[in-house]
Amino acid sequence: MIELLVLAIAPAIFIAWYIYRKDKYEPEPLHLLLGVFILGALSVIPASILEYPFGSDIFTSAVIAPVVEECTKFSVVFFFMYRNAEFDEPMDGIVYAAAAGLGFATIENIFYVLDGGVAVGILRAVASVPGHVIFSCIWGFALGIAKFRPASRRAGIILAGLAGAILLHGIFNFSLEYFEVLGLLLILAVIIPLGWWITCRNIRCAHADPASACSALTRAASHDPAISAPMMPSSVTGMPGGGGVLSVPEQREGSLHSVSPPPGKSERHFCTYCGARIPEGIRFCENCGKEL
Repeated sequence: MIELLVLAIAPAIFIAWYIYRKDKYEPEPLHLLLGVFILGALSVIPASILEYPFGSDIFTSAVIAPVVEECTKFSVVFFFMYRNAEFDEPMDGIVYAAAAGLGFATIENIFYVLDGGVAVGILRAVASVPGHVIFSCIWGFALGIAKFRPASRRAGIILAGLAGAILLHGIFNFSLEYFEVLGLLLILAVIIPLGWWITCRNIRCAHADPASACSALTRAASHDPAISAPMMPSSVTGMPGGGGVLSVPEQREGSLHSVSPPPGKSERHFCTYCGARIPEGIRFCENCGKEL
């Protein structure tokens, strides 16, 4: 029993450690990540209730389950973290989405592994658990980007990310239900590697976004050589412009790259549309004219 529980929980611990390490410029508080993880685990209950009337056929697996499960996990992050002050850069969307996805996947995994044994645990460790994180990180990236865009664009970005997660989740489930063993091979050889590539690319894009802590530190270093600039992600293209004002540098206790303004200098503010320096009290960027 204990061995099966360890097998069911271990993949989530490893993936959580991996994602948390990627949030290296301004790590999120562990108590908030734990809270989102627990809420993600509890979201299995409403998801199961909503799916129950549809039975267990291929339509439920490939259509109903992806919609219900992704929307349920999304609701956890959107309603409990999206407006939290700690959700202050695009990478946070990915981190909190991964926490919610891991919570959901862990509870689901415990039931499956205790019922199916070691073989099921091993297969789910390399397929289903990573799958839930990959799906969640798609809408998590969209949620993180949308928060720092003009209000008129946010809904479209979020809905596109949620639709992408549901689509990939549906393809995953359909492959397993319809093609069985061949579908499992497709998942292991194509869907999971592709999903991790998308996740890693989204992490690079989140760090390269003008509203990210990474970009903020880089701009601060360009204005003040005394501040060490982090290495910016390379080969990132196609990112839309940002919106709002980003305060640089920002201090947070426990951050790996916390910095303080040099003596005698005020905290800098930058437009996340164009990166221009913004004097305090100004509502419009003097460089690009965007409202802040």
